[in-house]
Amino acid sequence: MSAEIDPRALMSFRAVAEHGSFAAAARELGWTQPALSGQVRRLEEGLGAALVVRTVKGVRLTDAGRRLLHYAELIDGHLARAARDVAGIVAGEARTVRVVAFPSACTSIVAPAMSELLARPGGAPGTTIDLEQQEPTSVPELLRRGATDVALVFRHDAQELRGAEEEFASTEIGWDPLQLIVSARRGDARAQRTRRMAHHAGDRWVAGCPSCRQHFLRIAEREGFAPDIRHSTDDYMVVQELVARDMCVSVVPRLSLVSYRHPGIRAYGLEEGDGRRLMILTARDESRAEVRAVVAALQRSAARVLDPEPGEG
Repeated sequence: MSAEIDPRALMSFRAVAEHGSFAAAARELGWTQPALSGQVRRLEEGLGAALVVRTVKGVRLTDAGRRLLHYAELIDGHLARAARDVAGIVAGEARTVRVVAFPSACTSIVAPAMSELLARPGGAPGTTIDLEQQEPTSVPELLRRGATDVALVFRHDAQELRGAEEEFASTEIGWDPLQLIVSARRGDARAQRTRRMAHHAGDRWVAGCPSCRQHFLRIAEREGFAPDIRHSTDDYMVVQELVARDMCVSVVPRLSLVSYRHPGIRAYGLEEGDGRRLMILTARDESRAEVRAVVAALQRSAARVLDPEPGEG
């Protein structure tokens, strides 16, 4: 016979895991510590497995505890979405779809999609869209907790966001090629469309976010040089300003040049052909019509600024 899990006990366990101790979780929930300990103990007895190990510094999760926490986070996220959805219906309020996206996608894909959807006849009646800027690494936790409904993320290779495509519904929406940008002061008037990064091996460089920086370093290593990184910022306007003043060169996603492009830079495609894949993540059981409408609008918007996946049509 399968073990039955008391939802209240499961959420008690999640609070203990989140706060790192029974005392902190009890204060947050407004319970006594013995009552909370009893909930977790009954959960462990019902499952026949130890979930936490008490230490002088708090609690440590066992392997079984870490696995159960994963499901507890998913269930809590579903409950949060359900409560929000039903409350909106009962109160007659506009239904809200929460979207998170990384900075360059917010301006070039999400904002146009939101504008088009809300202006489109029959596009999303009675729906409001809340946008929050987040890097892809924050997305899985937000989706699990029900803190967002739709997430636009990127990955440079299969190792990034590992497991997210299995945990959530994933829709790939296109390819964002990298661009090598240099100062227009260099006066290169040749009709050259691509360059190798190694062409600028002796230049100073500016690098971006941790994920982009690591990908950049992998390409440079493959091309046989160690870049002299003098500056670090994930603000693409700052990157372009530094490059335009010929203080450095950089490699940026083409998407970062869509909404703002400094007149003092030149951009070249990379002969290496590197870039990043963009995709939309939602909860696997997501079925709300307003969420589907937002996803469809993002796909239409992305198709206008992204390339097809390499190897496609």
